[in-house]
Amino acid sequence: MNDANVRVGIFAASSPVPEIELAAGLEHLRAGGFEPVVHAQVPKRHFTFAGSDDERAAAICDFAYDDSIDVLWAARGGYGAGRLLPILDRLTAHRGAPPPKGKLIVGYSDVTVLHEYARSRWGWSTLHAPMPSASGFPRLDVMEWRAIVAYVRGRPADPPWAHATLRWLTAPPAGDIEAELIGGNLALWSSLAGTPYAQPARGKILFLEDTDEPFYRIDRMMTQLAQSGALDGAAAIVLGDFTQCRDESAQCLADAATGTKRPLRKTYEQPEAWQHIFADLGHHLGVPVAQGLPVGHGPHYAPLPLGARYALTTNGQLSLVEWDWVMFSHSWGTDRHR
Repeated sequence: MNDANVRVGIFAASSPVPEIELAAGLEHLRAGGFEPVVHAQVPKRHFTFAGSDDERAAAICDFAYDDSIDVLWAARGGYGAGRLLPILDRLTAHRGAPPPKGKLIVGYSDVTVLHEYARSRWGWSTLHAPMPSASGFPRLDVMEWRAIVAYVRGRPADPPWAHATLRWLTAPPAGDIEAELIGGNLALWSSLAGTPYAQPARGKILFLEDTDEPFYRIDRMMTQLAQSGALDGAAAIVLGDFTQCRDESAQCLADAATGTKRPLRKTYEQPEAWQHIFADLGHHLGVPVAQGLPVGHGPHYAPLPLGARYALTTNGQLSLVEWDWVMFSHSWGTDRHR
């Protein structure tokens, strides 16, 4: 992609978008060399969503079929994107699939389901990255922001996670792994299990992250994925940030006469909980599990290409091997407008 401003279609697939935060985020995008085009759907409201399901799905398709838009960037996450998948199916059947490999969809959290839909149904590239209506978007770490700008523009980048060493919760794999990496937010990934939009992790590296989930719910989601067969044959599971994910300690009576209470059981910290949730599951499935990828809902916001090919070494180094978006964008050369 050349040095001209990249036209970015801003849509809202989920919850309502805060106006002031979005304005600041759009300015930051402009400063990064992007030309944001905000869909008329973005400020709309319907129940707890940014417009009706039909309006939100139509906005995605408007940009998907618009030749002047290179990148679709979600304004924010929240909740509601999963409701759009059958509508996107109908719109795709009516209009035909958008051109494959020609566009990039950017976002994370609730956008996880759209990443997987666009990757598996449309053949698009997808990027797990922050969204402009987040209050911290204009203040992203410099290295993270440079990597985001480079990746969105279709250039090689040096994201902070490339310098991280992952820690194996299970025994390391017998040899280095090279495989496609898929996944995203655990709650959204598990919500796809049992639907036509679920994607098996067989032969792939599955990346998972989440925020504000107690340990029992994380265990429940992983149990659902395991029992559905969605984890069978995975090459590896890689854990990113699990921000503000803590144990919940129920209380019980310590003294019936006074009514004083005490914790019902031990309260676990994340390292020990991960042994029970992820390490035990990895051992049971025969899937190696690593943690410590600095990607997620914070404190790290580095961009992570999804559906790309990675190498994961036995000593915990993850590196990007091949990503269609960078290869395809370079092929445009200087003749690419926008």
